[in-house]
Amino acid sequence: MLTISHFESLSEHEKTEAILKGTFLADRLTEHHYIKLYNVSNFYVEVLFDDKTHLITEFRAYAHPECVLPYLRELRMAM
Repeated sequence: MLTISHFESLSEHEKTEAILKGTFLADRLTEHHYIKLYNVSNFYVEVLFDDKTHLITEFRAYAHPECVLPYLRELRMAM
């Protein structure tokens, strides 16, 4: 099982492969980034894409599920 510390030591290519084996959870927009949230093994990873070039600019790994809060704020309930 991949750990968060092992994930952080991977190359960008290896990190991309790891998130593609994970589960996509949500996405959101910020002023300069499009961000996708994945569950990988027992942790979460945000993948930040530049909104102009659409290239990955950063991977952020989190052990605590608190990182999902920004995504929950954007949820809309259908009635």
